[in-house]
Amino acid sequence: MEAANQIRPSPGAWSRLRRLEAQFLRPYRGTIVLALAGMLLQSVLLVPIPLLQGWVLDRLVEARGGAASQAQAAALQTILVVLAASIACYLARMVLAWKVAQTMSRVGLEVVRDLTDVLHQKFQRLPMAYFDREQTGRMMSRITNDVGSLLVFLSSGSLQLVSDLVLALGISATLTWLNWRLALLSFATIPFYALNHRVFASRIRELSRQIRAHIATLYALISERVSAVRVVRAFAQETAEVAEFDRRIDTHRLFNWTNMRTGSLQGALATLISGLGTVAVLLYGVRLVGGGTLSVGALLAFYALIPQLYNPIVRLTQFNITFATTQVAVDRVTEVLDEPETITDRARARPIHQARGRLVFRKVSFAYGPDGPKVLEHIYLRIEPGMTVGVLGASGAGKSTLLALAPRLYDIPDGWGTVLLDGRDVRELRLADLRRLVMLVPQQAMLFEGTIRSNLTYARPEASAAAIRRALAAADFADTVAGFPFGLETPVGERGFSLSGGQRQRLALARALIADPAVLLLDDCTSALDAETEARIQGALQDSLPGRTRIIVSHKVSAVRHADLIVVLESGRILEQGDHEELIARGGAYAEVFDQQTRALAF
Repeated sequence: MEAANQIRPSPGAWSRLRRLEAQFLRPYRGTIVLALAGMLLQSVLLVPIPLLQGWVLDRLVEARGGAASQAQAAALQTILVVLAASIACYLARMVLAWKVAQTMSRVGLEVVRDLTDVLHQKFQRLPMAYFDREQTGRMMSRITNDVGSLLVFLSSGSLQLVSDLVLALGISATLTWLNWRLALLSFATIPFYALNHRVFASRIRELSRQIRAHIATLYALISERVSAVRVVRAFAQETAEVAEFDRRIDTHRLFNWTNMRTGSLQGALATLISGLGTVAVLLYGVRLVGGGTLSVGALLAFYALIPQLYNPIVRLTQFNITFATTQVAVDRVTEVLDEPETITDRARARPIHQARGRLVFRKVSFAYGPDGPKVLEHIYLRIEPGMTVGVLGASGAGKSTLLALAPRLYDIPDGWGTVLLDGRDVRELRLADLRRLVMLVPQQAMLFEGTIRSNLTYARPEASAAAIRRALAAADFADTVAGFPFGLETPVGERGFSLSGGQRQRLALARALIADPAVLLLDDCTSALDAETEARIQGALQDSLPGRTRIIVSHKVSAVRHADLIVVLESGRILEQGDHEELIARGGAYAEVFDQQTRALAF
C-alpha cells in the first residue's frame, strides 16, 4: 500500500535496525514467526464474519418467495449456522490474541533484558573520557527510557504493522472479488491517507527526537540535583531548584502537547477520510443494488468490510508516531553501542600475576582530548619498588592525572611517552591484571549501597577476617567500626552518605588495602582527616605495606614530608624533586609551601 510505503526509516536506520535484530532477536526468530502466523490468522478471521452475515441476508431475501414454513425453517437453520461460525471465529481470535500477546511480551522482556545487559557491559568498558563528557542522567535515559520504547515496539508494534499490511491486502482482494467497481471506489481514499501521512511525518519525527533529548536532560537534572541535595539545602536554594525543574517540566509538557496535537490532527484527518470513503461506498453501493448488479447481502458485507480495510490503513499512517519514537530510541542505543572502546586489552596483551612495583613515567605528556591543552608535559619519574613518593602541587598542576595514567584510566597518545610497570609498558598488559596490581584510591570516596563489609570486600570478596582486621587497623578505622551497633554489617546508605567524609575516606582506603596491590596510588584520599589521624594512617601504611610502592598526592606537606621522594608539580611539569631535607635546603617552591603551612599551623 502506498500509505504503508511512507512508513520507512532512512537507510542508516534500516542498517541499525537490522543490526539490533541480528544481535538480539535472532535467537527468538522461530517464536516470532509463530506469533506472526497467529496474528495473521487472527486478522484473517475477521473477514468471514461480514461475508457470512451478507450471505444470511441474501438467503432471507430469497426465502421470502417460498412457503412460509419452509422460509422460516431455512432462515432459522441459516441463522444458527452463521451464529455458530461467528462465535467460533470470535473464540479463535480471542485465544490467538491471548497467545500472541503473551508470547511477544515474553520475547520483548527477554530482548530488553539482553539489551540492557549489553548496554551496562558497554558502559563498564567505555573510557573515562566518555564519562567526563556525558551526564549520568543521560546515560540512565538510554537504559530506561530508550530501551522501554524498544520493548513497546517489540511486544506489540512490530507485529501489528505486519498484520495490518497483510490484513489490508487480504481485505482489498476480498472487496475486489465482491465487486470490483465498488472496490476501486474504496481504494480511491488511499492516496489521501498517504498525503496525510506525508504532511505530518517529518514534524512528528522531529518532535519525537526533541522529546527524547529533553527527557535525557530531565534525567540528568534529577540525578545531579538529588546527588547534590546537601549543597542545595546548605545554600537554601530549594525554591530556585524547584522553579528550574518546573521550567524544564513545562518545556517538556509543551513538546509533548505539540506532539499530541500533531498526532491528534493527523488521526482526525484520517478519520474524516475514512468517513467520507465509507459514505461514498455506501451511496454507490445503493445505486448498484437498485440497478440489480449487487445484492443487498453483498452490500452489507462490503459495508462491514470497509472499516476493516480503512482501520489498518489508519493504523499504518498513525504508526509513524510509534515508529518515530522507536527510531530515535534505536539511534540513541546504537550510538552508545558504537562508542569506541579506546582502552582495551591489546592483541598481544600479556598476563601479569605479580609485580615488584617499579613504576616509571618516561617523557609522559597528556591532554584531555586532541585539541585540549597539555596537563602533563615531559614527565620523567622513576619509582623503585617499595618507595613512598609524595606528589605536591597546586590545583590543576596535573597530580590526579599523573596517577590516573598508571592503571590506564586514560591512555597516553602514541608518541607522548610511556608508563612502565616493572619495565613493561602498561598498555601491553592485561587491564584486569594491571588494575589489580596498581590501585587508585581517589579523593572522593565512592561507596556502594550495602554494608561496611560489602564495601570492604568489593575487590576481594574472599578476604579473610584477619585481612579485614589488618586493613581496618591500617586505615585507623577499626575502633570506629567496633563502635557501630552492627559492626561490619552496618549499612552505609547510598554512596556512603550515612558516614562522615573522613569515615568514607578511611573505608575506601581499607578497601584498597584488602585488595593488596603492588602499587597503591593515594589521590589526596585523607584530605577530610585531621593531621593526627592522617599521621597515624601514614605510619600504619608504612608498617602494613612492606615492600609495596606508594604514591601519595596531597596539598599538605605533612602528608608527604616523610616520603622517600617528593615531587613538586607546577603546570604539568616537574618543578623540583628530592626528599624533605634536600628540598628544604634548596629553598624553592617546596620550602616556600612548607613555610607557609607551618606558619599557618602556628596561628
